Amino acid sequence: MPQSNPVITTANPAASPIEAAAIAAALSRFLSDNAPAAAAESLQQSPWLSAALSEGVSRQPQLPTSWVSVG
Repeated sequence: MPQSNPVITTANPAASPIEAAAIAAALSRFLSDNAPAAAAESLQQSPWLSAALSEGVSRQPQLPTSWVSVG
């Protein structure tokens, strides 16, 4: 779940709109540059999946057509 960005406001009403925008942009850039890295997805296969793939095991095996009774 992505985190929401914090709302950045200035507490000093004496700052001009350009100064306030510059401060907000600097804080936003600082927060994005220093944010913790996103957790990498695990690229490693489950040991159970690896074993099943190496043994050629499937979840629902297909029976040979000669074993299937028609009737």
